[in-house]
Amino acid sequence: MELNSGVAILTGAGGGIGSAITRRLAAEGMSLVLADRDFGLLERTVESLPDDTPFELVVGDVSLPAHHEQLVAIATGMGELKLSVLNAGIYLPGVSWEIPLEQWELQMQVNFYGVLHGIRSAVPAMIEQGFGHVIATASGAGLVATPALAPYVASKHAVVGLMESLHHELNRVAPAVHSSVICPGNIRTPMAANSRAAAGVDSEQLFGEVLVVAQAVRAGNDAGADADTVAEALVLAVAENRFWVLPQPEVAWGALDRVQRIMDGREPIDLIG
Repeated sequence: MELNSGVAILTGAGGGIGSAITRRLAAEGMSLVLADRDFGLLERTVESLPDDTPFELVVGDVSLPAHHEQLVAIATGMGELKLSVLNAGIYLPGVSWEIPLEQWELQMQVNFYGVLHGIRSAVPAMIEQGFGHVIATASGAGLVATPALAPYVASKHAVVGLMESLHHELNRVAPAVHSSVICPGNIRTPMAANSRAAAGVDSEQLFGEVLVVAQAVRAGNDAGADADTVAEALVLAVAENRFWVLPQPEVAWGALDRVQRIMDGREPIDLIG
């Protein structure tokens, strides 16, 4: 599908990956409905857009169905809804049995239900008009698990499974509507700080192995690829109508190793080391 016209919805548009996708879709010539929980982040995102880019900014909570219904209503009022990119996500480190339940719930609400509600709002509109593409940002953590990030890993595995099921469903009942899942590896973004802000946490009280893992994750992110890598992979996947979007080959290698270990009956690998 060509992206030189029509409207795209993008959640998490104020984050590092969201900002990169916003710029790339604007360069393609799309009108944009940009959503985030923080208006200041949205303002920074649109500062780099061409002056003639049509856009609407919406502040809201992706865990609420009404927020996604609002986004679709705005998008369809602007033109043809070609693309819905469900990108909002957060992570809060800790071991499974110590992470506060409210942080578990928050990560599932944002990372998983933020995708589910987006699908439930956008897909019927796309089926009615006869075309469209829904993309969810998962993670390499949706294919291979890491320690001290269990809520994030669980929610991203759920997103991958949801999108696979959606892919099969659309092929059966609406083959002109397509879906993709993006599984980035390490990407340089301010996600850690944005996640703490979303949770209302000024600082994390991390100690011992949890601190070691959190530091390793953040060091990997700091040394990761530019967020434009994800944006470029997204546009190419839409053009090719490709479901799996893995911007970095190491994610595929990790997934392949996991499958081989399952077949061999070997223990899972700890990617943190």
